[in-house]
Amino acid sequence: MHAPDPRTHDDYDRLYYRLDLEPGASAADIKHNYRQLAQIFHPDKWRHPTAASLHWADEQFKRIKEAREVLEAYWAAHHEAPASGSAPGHAQRLRVREQMRELELRRDRLHGELDGLQRDKLRTLAEMARMQTERERLIGEIVRLRDDAARERAAHAAWRENEQAASSAASLDVDQEPDTMPVVPELAPSEGHAIRNFFFARFDDPSRGWLMTLSAVIVVLIALFVVAHRLVFSVFDATGSWRWLAVLLQTLLIAAGAVLAGGFAWSQRTLHRADRAGRVHGVPLPARETWRRVTAALRGTSRHGAVWQVETGALSPDDKGFELQAVLRYSTKPHGESETHQAVTFRCRAQAAGAGATRIAWDFGVQAPTWWLVPAAKVVRDLRRRVEADIAGRV
Repeated sequence: MHAPDPRTHDDYDRLYYRLDLEPGASAADIKHNYRQLAQIFHPDKWRHPTAASLHWADEQFKRIKEAREVLEAYWAAHHEAPASGSAPGHAQRLRVREQMRELELRRDRLHGELDGLQRDKLRTLAEMARMQTERERLIGEIVRLRDDAARERAAHAAWRENEQAASSAASLDVDQEPDTMPVVPELAPSEGHAIRNFFFARFDDPSRGWLMTLSAVIVVLIALFVVAHRLVFSVFDATGSWRWLAVLLQTLLIAAGAVLAGGFAWSQRTLHRADRAGRVHGVPLPARETWRRVTAALRGTSRHGAVWQVETGALSPDDKGFELQAVLRYSTKPHGESETHQAVTFRCRAQAAGAGATRIAWDFGVQAPTWWLVPAAKVVRDLRRRVEADIAGRV
């Protein structure tokens, strides 16, 4: 019979703790943890080969080796784990389990609070990015207004110098002219422009225009799907052998409707932007030079071989303003092979606002079938860009 080991229960507990085990662990657990710790503390495996750290690792390795030998000897002699001096009782284990459950609940609650804080942080960052974009837009608008004001002051100063150099009688007439000079009125929009401008002004809103555009696209697609479904399946059986043909026709109808609706929306947005760009604004050019550049822009814009024809146009004798109306009649077929039923009208007014500045406004009128609005909108877009580039008065 084996002699009892002289160690106490507390000594065995400390040996278990050296092997990173709870008191009462099995012989297999002892061997497993010993191998894992030996892979770390063995002198040949130690990753910090300094003298002090190597000595410390060697001491640790001896301690875990001693613990393994003593515990395995006890298991070989008694075939059971040594009694623990700190084994918790049943009531203590219940309290520990209850504390663990409370800690887990607290951990889950903290995780939820952290997720909420993370979401709030992301929302705050998105709001800050939006505010930064809006700030940059406002700064650009302020810079533009400041430049416009500087040009107006320069033009006014030049006008004052010219007036002082004139004769006394002529100076009196000219001095009264700027105060009584009428502001160029807004050109009367064509029928339907108010509704069009109402909607597209919101689509161009940088803060929510993308959301309204996406909503409009979804609504149009849903409407196209419903109409195509009703049209096709009123002829075909929904469950018959020709269902594949019905689905194909429905898809073609939806695609054609999406193309037509997209072209119509693009043309209306282009016309809206042309109307917005043509509002009354100032250009740093005399009235005669503005007239020359506008007519040059008209001559440079054509489509399918057609050219602009100035129906009415007059420059005032004293170069204080002008009125202009030009029409481009074009055919939807190349080289004018069919009778022209499409026309784009360009109307423009200008008044001198000083010796070197002019206030100008323009408007467009389109006479074309709905299915030919896209080429008409392209004509309007090209002319608007040429006029803005030539007179350097883009607003």
